[in-house]
Amino acid sequence: MHSGKLEQMKRYSSLWWASILLSSVVTGGGSLLLITLLTDLPLETTVKISAVLVLAGDIVLARWMETVSPTRILVGPGDRRLKDDDTRELGTVIGDFENGSGSVSIRGERWQAVQDPGCKRRLKAESRVRVLERRGLTLVVESA
Repeated sequence: MHSGKLEQMKRYSSLWWASILLSSVVTGGGSLLLITLLTDLPLETTVKISAVLVLAGDIVLARWMETVSPTRILVGPGDRRLKDDDTRELGTVIGDFENGSGSVSIRGERWQAVQDPGCKRRLKAESRVRVLERRGLTLVVESA
């Protein structure tokens, strides 16, 4: 697993966008400077080439950042556990559960959830729940 500051970076957070901006400035400025020094191309062509290099650099950086994003979900056949998370994690119900299913918020992410058959309390909005397992992209929860 990845470690360090990048693992703490949330997708589309201000730190995520700052990284993209820094990449754009470095790639654009560096390519503009090198092309100007090493060729006799007109300024308009040099700017166009730099813009293409900036776009390519930003796409590569964004794709790389997606691989270290902590919100990435990995689903495997028959996988019933969260890959890197404690399955006893706590969450909050979003709206009342109807017919044993509803939505919960875990670390700011919205998940579809079903109520564990052993849980006799009706899960209502804002109540706390504990994650018991994951079935694909659906969590099985009980009242906390």
